[in-house]
Amino acid sequence: MAGRRLALLMIAAFALLVVLALLAVGGYIAEARRHVGADYTAMTTDVVRAQEDAVRLRLTLDSLRASPDPLHAEQLERQLWVIELRIRGITRLLQRSQLPRDEYRPLVAELARLESRLPALRRAMAAFVTGRDPRRLVEVGGELEEGLAWAYSELNERLLEAAAGQRRMMERLTLAVIALAGVAVLMIGGLMLALWRIYQQREALIQQSRTDPLTGLDNRRHLYEVAAQEFARYRRDAGPLSLVLIDLDHFKRINDAYGHPTGDAVLVALARTLLGEVREVDRVARLGGEEFAVLLPDSDPAGAARLAERIRARIACLELPERAAGERLTASLGVATATPQMAGLEALYAVADRRLYRAKAEGRDRVVAGVEGDVLGPSPASPQAERVRPSP
Repeated sequence: MAGRRLALLMIAAFALLVVLALLAVGGYIAEARRHVGADYTAMTTDVVRAQEDAVRLRLTLDSLRASPDPLHAEQLERQLWVIELRIRGITRLLQRSQLPRDEYRPLVAELARLESRLPALRRAMAAFVTGRDPRRLVEVGGELEEGLAWAYSELNERLLEAAAGQRRMMERLTLAVIALAGVAVLMIGGLMLALWRIYQQREALIQQSRTDPLTGLDNRRHLYEVAAQEFARYRRDAGPLSLVLIDLDHFKRINDAYGHPTGDAVLVALARTLLGEVREVDRVARLGGEEFAVLLPDSDPAGAARLAERIRARIACLELPERAAGERLTASLGVATATPQMAGLEALYAVADRRLYRAKAEGRDRVVAGVEGDVLGPSPASPQAERVRPSP
């Protein structure tokens, strides 16, 4: 159960990691594209508007030459003011941008030169209006118009090229980020898989160290570990704790007559029988060879004796596998219940073991239980005798 919870937790953590990685990559791509697109959109929009200044300047100059009145002169003055502000604004944008300075330095220099020519155009406009020098307006105005048209056209083209290059770079960076995120997710997934396999191997080793490899029951070591916990609970809660030792009678005869594989099959069948008789809280262990034990928490002497007799009867009726099917299997059982004077399983085991050997000494196929070692099971003279209840 703990392993399943850990597996589900690791799967959920990995899924959450993948979702977070996808959200982070998607957010990065969207934000980066929006930011880059906004930068170039703003600059390109300003340049496109600036290109219209050259057209308006030509139209205003033509209107002034056709009719040199104060209204057209005022329009030209406003136009020159807008051109001056636009040049300064675009120059600041270029200086604050991350665009290559060397590539845009000639255009910035040309815009600065054109800005320096605006006072000359104002003076030429004043001379034209007063009739002193009409050719100067055409000369300076044409120079400024051509310079603005060329500078803004070049700037717009280079901005478009830079935007296309930036988009290509952005696509490469996006692919790189996706690849890195994928590698990171795969590495973390591989690490989690390795940790899971290490956990499984550790659990398998722990299980092997606690389990009898033939029957799948607890081994002696694990029984002692569980018994230490049960004895601690017994001292704390004063609940009864009993132990049943089981030893098969004349089991060596089956091994000698039918071989060890048949003997192993008998032990496996016995293990299944024991598991079918006990409660979920009880612990069944193979102590070695043909000796088994059942640790019974919350089981008093009478209850432990009844279980032991039930087990003895089931073993006596057990159908043996393979070539030993015609044989009859019996077992001797010793039952003991913990007392406050007992220090642990060793003391409880010693009492149950003495009663087990008493059962063997008195003819086998019987249960010895109770304070004085009451005998349950058929008497030596009558194998089918009625069972005797343990003395109180």
